[in-house]
Amino acid sequence: MKMERAIALRRVLAFAVDWLVVVLWGGVLFGGVMILTSGNPPRPENPWKAQGIGLLTMTVPVTLYFALFESSALRASLGKRVLGLVVSGETGERLLFGSALLRNAIKFVPWEFGHTVAQQAAFSGEGGFPVWVWGPATVALVGPVWWLTAMIATGRTPYDRWAFARVAHSADQDTASRRLCSAKET
Repeated sequence: MKMERAIALRRVLAFAVDWLVVVLWGGVLFGGVMILTSGNPPRPENPWKAQGIGLLTMTVPVTLYFALFESSALRASLGKRVLGLVVSGETGERLLFGSALLRNAIKFVPWEFGHTVAQQAAFSGEGGFPVWVWGPATVALVGPVWWLTAMIATGRTPYDRWAFARVAHSADQDTASRRLCSAKET
């Protein structure tokens, strides 16, 4: 149990480092839009267009950042590298891109639902936002709490399990990888 909590703390800290990458990307987007529109970007016509813009410019690139880095030879996002963590398949092998993409798409579903809530609120006017928005709001709140609770309790999040992935300290992972390679050679 102590090991799971230590890994969970490292994962949270790694995500904080990765969040700096996300903020940097958001700053580049904001700066680019402000330059291209002379500081007067057009407002999307409705919340769904705004949602689509956010999905394509933030959520998809951020999800791809994590998936590409975690399925690469590095086996870790920049934050995980800094904190000495790696992502692998359940038996220590390098995570395939499809699994890494699934893992991260699931991880960011609550974030995207949070964007849905924000867009609906921004466009709702005086009448308030529609009742159905409470569904995505619940997912946006409960999802991260569930992920964090599972990670602290078991060392793995639901999205790790669903993508058949593990996050481990890189020294532990190197030992497991060497054992896997030795077993394949014999």
